[in-house]
Amino acid sequence: MNRLIPSFIAVCVCAMASCMNTKPVAPATKRITFSYDSLAALQAKDIPPLVYAFPPLRSSKDGKPLEKLQPVVSAGGGVTEWKTASALSMELKREVGSHLTTRGYCVISFEELLAIRQPYSVLVISTFYTLPYDVKNDKDEVTDKATFVLIKGTIFDQNLDPKTKKDVIKVDGVTKVPVGKEFPDSVTRTLEQAYSWFADNSTGVILLD
Repeated sequence: MNRLIPSFIAVCVCAMASCMNTKPVAPATKRITFSYDSLAALQAKDIPPLVYAFPPLRSSKDGKPLEKLQPVVSAGGGVTEWKTASALSMELKREVGSHLTTRGYCVISFEELLAIRQPYSVLVISTFYTLPYDVKNDKDEVTDKATFVLIKGTIFDQNLDPKTKKDVIKVDGVTKVPVGKEFPDSVTRTLEQAYSWFADNSTGVILLD
């Protein structure tokens, strides 16, 4: 019996050493992600080079606008442009115009759009976005802050008749930022990511951190 004791102690010492050398498994790193779905009914070469972009509208997470477009009326009573009461939306309109210009499109004014007589020759863009909102898990715990952007591209006949419009582009994307992570200017960053997939036919998820 006494001869078994040293062997037993040796086994225990080895087991303790093994436990002490075992490193704890690190939790999976939570990343900032952008998931998108982009559809285009036209090939890139067939998309009109002329573009008019309405000011982006702040919306609910199910896509319902929470603000309205307001007409800019000339002294003669005609509508020369559209705006919103939101400074953020008007700044996003400038971002959209700059992005489209960089991609080779010619961004025109609303007055210029009204003067076009060739049908289906201008791509008219509407953009919708949310402010960051809570995403919860099945335990009702907030795990992420999400920002949603939706882009719609439509072509019209020369009368801008909604009954004859053709929807040719749709891009929607969501940025999710894990709770506790910093991600400044989430709306602008999400909009930029959505427009980077403009007129592509693809779906995917990319990391933003």
